[in-house]
Amino acid sequence: MSLVCNMEVAVLNLNNLFCDVDLTSSSIDFVSAFLSTFSQIYTFAVRWIMPLLAIAIVVRCVLPLISKRRKSAPWGYLIMQNGVELPLYHWENSIGRSRLSDVVLNFPFISRSHAVITLSEGHWVITDLDSKGGVQVNGEDITEPTIVTESDVISLAGLELRLRNADAAAIAERTEENSGVQLSPGSTMLMIVIFQILGALQLFLAAGKDIKPTVILAFFLFIVAESIHYFIFKHGVKSFELEMLAYFLCGIGLFAVATRSPNAVIKQFVAIIIGIAGYSVFLFLLRDLDRAQKVKYVIMAAAVVLLLLNIFLGQVRNGARNWISLGLFTIQPMEFVKVAFVLAGAATLDRLLTTRNLTSFIVFSGACIGTLAITKDFGTALVFFCAFVVIAFMRSGDLRTIALICAGAGLAGLAVISFMPYVSSRFAVWRHAWEYANSKGYQQTRTMVASASGGLLGVGGGKGYLKNVAASDTDLVFGIVCEEWGLIIALTVVFVIVFFAFYAVFSVKSCRSSFYSISACGVAAIFLMQTALNVFGSVDILPLTGVTLPFVSNGGSSIVTCWCLLVFIKSERFVPRRAVKSLT
Repeated sequence: MSLVCNMEVAVLNLNNLFCDVDLTSSSIDFVSAFLSTFSQIYTFAVRWIMPLLAIAIVVRCVLPLISKRRKSAPWGYLIMQNGVELPLYHWENSIGRSRLSDVVLNFPFISRSHAVITLSEGHWVITDLDSKGGVQVNGEDITEPTIVTESDVISLAGLELRLRNADAAAIAERTEENSGVQLSPGSTMLMIVIFQILGALQLFLAAGKDIKPTVILAFFLFIVAESIHYFIFKHGVKSFELEMLAYFLCGIGLFAVATRSPNAVIKQFVAIIIGIAGYSVFLFLLRDLDRAQKVKYVIMAAAVVLLLLNIFLGQVRNGARNWISLGLFTIQPMEFVKVAFVLAGAATLDRLLTTRNLTSFIVFSGACIGTLAITKDFGTALVFFCAFVVIAFMRSGDLRTIALICAGAGLAGLAVISFMPYVSSRFAVWRHAWEYANSKGYQQTRTMVASASGGLLGVGGGKGYLKNVAASDTDLVFGIVCEEWGLIIALTVVFVIVFFAFYAVFSVKSCRSSFYSISACGVAAIFLMQTALNVFGSVDILPLTGVTLPFVSNGGSSIVTCWCLLVFIKSERFVPRRAVKSLT
């Protein structure tokens, strides 16, 4: 009803404008009045169009991704002496007595995790996992990864097996994906551009004379940059929908920044461009598994340097020492460390259970979380810890150990709340924000009011109240999206980030290597935890911890990191062209 009333007022104003205009009056006044009336009509229309467009964009991106499934034909077979064929469905296949093994050999002399056979560069390679009975190839014990062929005899503690490759037709079938839902990515990209143009024009009309030229420039450059990136990479990268969803989120993030901090919108645009560039670099590095494992240690070394810089050069903001000033700009080093943290946890199946690899991950995790505790950045520490739990579970599958880790973390959390006033004050406000509405709960109560006032369609970009509240484009960005663009668009933002996590888990079965599946699920945990803390913290369901909403919140370090992390989710669907060619 209110929407109809607003439309009637806008039309009445337009009629009065043309009926009462004084031909001798200033043309500037006439143009100003016309633009004001046009702005009301445009806002009314765009409040309906943009939510529908947002839903259409998300649906067109999601459907092709979830409908594509890689076929399950085997890469090869292990043949027992009695003729039984044991299919090898993955690039990395665990062999052992455990029911969790890919190839189950239920014999008492076979270790629970006996060996791993891996497809690498067109060859099958078998690795002993420190089994009791050992692994022999042609009667000789192996102490390191060894190439095996169809003519070799593999012996696991005396159990003889032979390898047989699948025929070329089966391998070709294995690497193909079903077509799924076919939707033109070009049409989807056009819809994203239209969505961003409509939003930018809404902000321009709402700002009026106060519009910053840099805002218009930033949106123009962003649309040009994402279009160029799309046309360059759309043919060389399968399933470009993930990237388009990231464009969609970044566009909404620019809306929030342009409203709250127009002077920072160019910085946000530059961060997006750097993020896309970083995404492209990581896409190249991770396509080759051997190259990915080598670069892992280089990135971990760089992360250690960032940890030290954060401890000794970090500046305090909002209670946490998590910023480093580099003159013209500042960075949050722990954001970049997230990439190294995920890489540290990832490992190929033949290295997954080695003591050295597991120890290095635990030590690096302790260094990251310890640094965050020293710098009092407990929100980010919680994000790291959740990623650690997910990665640790995927590496070990031991629920008891995970339960003990969580219990220890819970006790540490209670100690932090009890002995650190900064943290305890946050928890004192939690679930009692209205009791501190004009003090410690000021931000959250205003966010809740603004979110409710936006309704389903929002009040219009640039016309909200929450932009006057500190951190409304960072910690409280969900509120500003709700208020100005409506609950429908705000929920599509949350849905997209949750979908990234779902897609990571959904693709695990068809993943080339445990290296990719573990890293993708680690990223999923980071995205989910950050989203939960940001969204629920801003409306007092969870304590306000000051973490960013992925791809949306104002922050250069966060945007760059999110783009780099997205590659790990993308990596699960990499197509192994070189190895397939070698086999066939």
